[in-house]
Amino acid sequence: MLPIIFLLLILFNYEAFGRDIWTPDQAWAWFNSQKYIMGSEYMPAYAVNQLEFFQAETFDADTIDNDLEAYGKLGMNTIRVFMIDVAYTIDPTGFKSRLNTLISIAAKYGIKPTLLFFTPSAIANPVPGKQPLPIPGVESSGWAQTPSANNLMNPSTWPTLETYVKDVVGTFANDSRVLMWDIWNEPDNGLNSTEVSFLDQMLPQAFEWARSVNPIQPLTSSIWNSITSSTGRLQINNSDIVSFHK
Repeated sequence: MLPIIFLLLILFNYEAFGRDIWTPDQAWAWFNSQKYIMGSEYMPAYAVNQLEFFQAETFDADTIDNDLEAYGKLGMNTIRVFMIDVAYTIDPTGFKSRLNTLISIAAKYGIKPTLLFFTPSAIANPVPGKQPLPIPGVESSGWAQTPSANNLMNPSTWPTLETYVKDVVGTFANDSRVLMWDIWNEPDNGLNSTEVSFLDQMLPQAFEWARSVNPIQPLTSSIWNSITSSTGRLQINNSDIVSFHK
C-alpha cells in the first residue's frame, strides 16, 4: 500500500506545481532556436475587439485567412492575439475550436501566434453579444478589458479564470505552432491603485495556472511602465522570457 500512496502523491504534486520557470540557459536556447521574430498585434478587419473576434456569431475564418496571407507575404512570422475569457466562458469547446482554426490558418503562412490572456482596456466590463461600433479617430475605442474590472476585484471569480487559463494552455501546451503565451498585457496600464492591488495578487497566480499544465512554450507578460514597480517585478520574476513595450 505504501508504494501506491507514494506514487499518488507524486502525481498529485506534478499536476499541482507543473514545470519550473525557465533558467536563462533555457530561455536563450529557445530564442536561438527561433527564426528572427517579426510580427505585430492582430485584430481581424471585421472586429472592434476580442469578443467580436472570437464569438461564434462573428468569427470569420475567411477574413482571417485573407489577413494572414498578407502578413505572410510581408515576411511576418508571429502575430499577437488577444483572447478573452468571456468568449471562452459562454462556449469553451467552440472557443477552443475557433482558436485552433486561427492557429491552423496562421501555420499555413508560416506564422506562430503569441496568445495573450489578460489586458486592461477601454471597456472595463465587457458583455457578449453585439459590440459597440468603433469611434472614428479614437484608438482602441471598443477594446475589452479581461478579466473585467468587476472580476479582477472579486477573487471569488478567479477560479473560473483559472479554469480558462488551464484549459486553453493545456489544449495547446505541446503545440509547436504556438510561439509563446503572454499572460497579461501591460497589466498596470491605466489601472488605479485599488485595481493594481488586486492585479498584483492575481498576476503570479495566473502564471502558476499556465505553468501547471507544463507548456513547451515560454510564458511572458509584456511590461508597460517600470521594471521596478511592484507589478513590473512580478512580471520579471514569473516570466520565462522578458517582453516589454517601449
